[in-house]
Amino acid sequence: KQWYQRRVRGDMGAIYKCLDEDIEGFLVSDELHKMLLSEESEHWEMFSEEERGEFLFLLFKHLVLGGPICQYDDKIDRYLEVSKSLYKEFITVQKNSETKNIEIVSKILKVSAWDNEICWFPGDENVQTFCYLVLNPVNRVVTALSHDFGKGVW
Repeated sequence: KQWYQRRVRGDMGAIYKCLDEDIEGFLVSDELHKMLLSEESEHWEMFSEEERGEFLFLLFKHLVLGGPICQYDDKIDRYLEVSKSLYKEFITVQKNSETKNIEIVSKILKVSAWDNEICWFPGDENVQTFCYLVLNPVNRVVTALSHDFGKGVW
């Protein structure tokens, strides 16, 4: 999608700024962060709920939102490049012998452990606290990607 070229970034790749506001504990000062966090953003509809659930989108969102002491980038292209690179590292593809199409064979699971309405793992319910398992059936490898937002900062 070339959504970002028209709506959240300028011609040189700079992310459009907006007035600062707090959304879900994040200081939002640009249209990209607002689009990722707030349904009230004028750009929220650029992605359907199904698209927002795709692993590539989630990687992108996690990279953009960062951690509690993250220094954000003003250019969207860097986020896109790193998201694409990470996605290629995590995902395994294989050619379907019948259709000759290349298909994703990896399975991605979002993992959490709950007991009596308490989330024990990965932790609080912050959008940046997550744990994904990427299952590669070809090489029989499981890769874990997790982050616990706000933990371990001094």
